[in-house]
Amino acid sequence: MGGGALPEELLDELVLHFHQQENWSLFPEVVEVLESLRASGLKLVVVSNWDSTLPALLDRLDLTRHFDAVVVSALVGVSKPARGIFDTALALAGVAAHEALHVGDSPSEDYEGALAAGLPALLLDRAGLARDGFDSIRSLQEILPRVSPEGPGPASAPRSRP
Repeated sequence: MGGGALPEELLDELVLHFHQQENWSLFPEVVEVLESLRASGLKLVVVSNWDSTLPALLDRLDLTRHFDAVVVSALVGVSKPARGIFDTALALAGVAAHEALHVGDSPSEDYEGALAAGLPALLLDRAGLARDGFDSIRSLQEILPRVSPEGPGPASAPRSRP
């Protein structure tokens, strides 16, 4: 078989797998961090390269209530790292790029894409495998001191990872 395309049967099976709620679980800190961020008065927006089923999946996982908007590449017609998806999210949040903080787990799509669009960014690198040069965190808990009123804001100088 040539590179790239998946056999139709495998693709159908993968799609079915991703649509089943029991195949998803949240990292332990997710809900607590989202609740803390919301309690701080911050606007939260999901920005994802996903298909049109993401909003329903977020509903099933009881996550939608934590977000002000959900921006899905398949629905807006542009994917990360393109600037357009970030611009859509910023418009929905009603903030300028420098007032936002994008957190994601892809070095190229999330981190570099956000920086290219003018947003401060953090790379969620749970395994600690990112190469030097990324402002990275290992847990979503590490976002809280960066956005708290007492802490350095999202546009603070990058912190090196251990």
